[in-house]
Amino acid sequence: MKYFVAVYQKLKNIYMSQSSMENDLSMICPSLRVYENEELELLKPQSLLNDEQKKALSIIKKQNVAYELNSVPISPNFWDLNPNNSLFDIYRDILDKNNLKNLEENLNQVLENKSTVLFDAKNSDTKEFKAYKKYRTLYEDTINKVSDHLLLFDGLDTDEEKSNWNDRLISLNNLKELAFSEWKVKGSKDLIEKELARINKSSDADLYLAMAQNAKHIFEAAEKTDVINNASIHDINFIPYDFMENESGWNSMRIEKSELEGLHSEAKNNNENIPTEILSIDYDESMIQAVEVEYSFVHLKRNWFNKNFMLSEHFEWKEPKKISDGQTISNDFKLPAFPKTMILIKNLKVILDPSIINASVSNTEQLVYFGPMVMKQQVFVNKSNNQKFLKAITNVKTIKSDQLNYLAKKTMIADAQKVAVLNTNFSAKMESVETLKTDNNAAFAGKINTGNILGNIKNLRPLTPVPHGASPVQPSPQPSNPIKVPWGSWGPKFPTIPTPTPTPIPVPVPQPPLGAIVQFKVSDKINNDPIYKCAISIKGTNNNRIFEIESNEIGIISQLIPIGEYSIELRIDDYAVLNQNFSVNNATPINLEYKLQREEVKFKSFFLIGMICERMPRIPVD
Repeated sequence: MKYFVAVYQKLKNIYMSQSSMENDLSMICPSLRVYENEELELLKPQSLLNDEQKKALSIIKKQNVAYELNSVPISPNFWDLNPNNSLFDIYRDILDKNNLKNLEENLNQVLENKSTVLFDAKNSDTKEFKAYKKYRTLYEDTINKVSDHLLLFDGLDTDEEKSNWNDRLISLNNLKELAFSEWKVKGSKDLIEKELARINKSSDADLYLAMAQNAKHIFEAAEKTDVINNASIHDINFIPYDFMENESGWNSMRIEKSELEGLHSEAKNNNENIPTEILSIDYDESMIQAVEVEYSFVHLKRNWFNKNFMLSEHFEWKEPKKISDGQTISNDFKLPAFPKTMILIKNLKVILDPSIINASVSNTEQLVYFGPMVMKQQVFVNKSNNQKFLKAITNVKTIKSDQLNYLAKKTMIADAQKVAVLNTNFSAKMESVETLKTDNNAAFAGKINTGNILGNIKNLRPLTPVPHGASPVQPSPQPSNPIKVPWGSWGPKFPTIPTPTPTPIPVPVPQPPLGAIVQFKVSDKINNDPIYKCAISIKGTNNNRIFEIESNEIGIISQLIPIGEYSIELRIDDYAVLNQNFSVNNATPINLEYKLQREEVKFKSFFLIGMICERMPRIPVD
């Protein structure tokens, strides 16, 4: 788990050093959140969708994904799906329950009642307002004369000219002060400006009212939907907008083991926005040598969301639950922060120790994890450098399947049993420490799917035998003074043969076969060319087995499959998905061949490992 945290810490550091704002909060996503490109494409505005079938699908599927990516954080330590605390519902409630209606009524009354200080019954300027304008003009004239006189100084040469210039400046300043006094006394300056401030404040309120009403109208229009068009409230404009189709906005990185250790220590020491429950999960991941991954920071823009009207001094909120205090991220506030940027990764490769073999990860009873991500049951080899690595399962159907959920629980139980066995050898002090760790992890079980990558791998590494020096067999020691006994007391010269006791002859019980080696061959339906790296997803229909593997360069892969009934899905870019079924009835090897039909389609999956949220300022501002 610690290397998953290290990858997140690396990406957090990159983002914060490049484009972070003062109110940005980077939060780890401890649960498995994976999105296929088809799901994210549905969030685009429908004007950008040319496929009518996708438009129809968006009405059904779009809302679920939109609710996930609009989940408002309720903890400063992590971000995760929270459908009961979505930005849609919170924003709607704020628009409905603020003071817009009262402000509109009060503003109308202010505008209807014209100022009697500025205008008389005939709508002409009052004598006070006329005097204000007159003496303000006189005062402004004196200021202009002072300004013009200051410009003359650079052209003076003699001391006499400079002395005369200074005398004139003193005279002009005196006239300016006199004009200001007359403006203040004879021009009713304080009275008129107080009235003007009141009117200007009404104008500011008018501007705020227009902005708030516009925000409400946009949101209400975005919520409208019909049979053909889905509500645009679920639209999200991604930046970069084409990150799903090409490599725009994507970068690659490789983190070596030493840096992974340092990043994990940094995350653990800083303890910022990472739950202690995650940091306390410290598996032995010594078989991992490096991690390679591609990453992207994808910004989320919502046309229907506008926080600016809430920042006005005219905004009022009388509800018991405050909107934000500008600091605390918790469920005690209505909108403490909102998600603004996804931290996505793809093409994850966990580089392994060269001694790891394929059997190490093909355990049909347990799963292998990298953080919350489930890895394929296959060791891949980079042909250029012979490095061995693991890849993550990207098929969303498999990830959400009942079979994987069953094996995930089974893996957690097995890991807990291993920990329990180890704890029996510890001292009482160590037992108390481990118990505390176990309690912490259990408290966080609802937030994270954990698995021990070592639990399925470490015991299968080749063992180095410990050398043992041979020593000669020593004769039994003889007493220095042997005891002499009478002749004949030695007993019979030949041993007495005891009467044999009949024992039952064990009858071997035949063990049921574990399964059969099944060879899968994948090729092109037209030209019979082998298909390399075809993703093969196998799920038991009458058991809880799952297998996620890929075909090799000649389109073939073999796997030990237990007896049972199975469904199989084959998919790869540029080919139509193929779904079929097969059975394993005994230990006889099976050869299965599949032909794929070409089709213009792309399969891409993105893992969400973190979310950048924007902390809201104090609202209301006063």
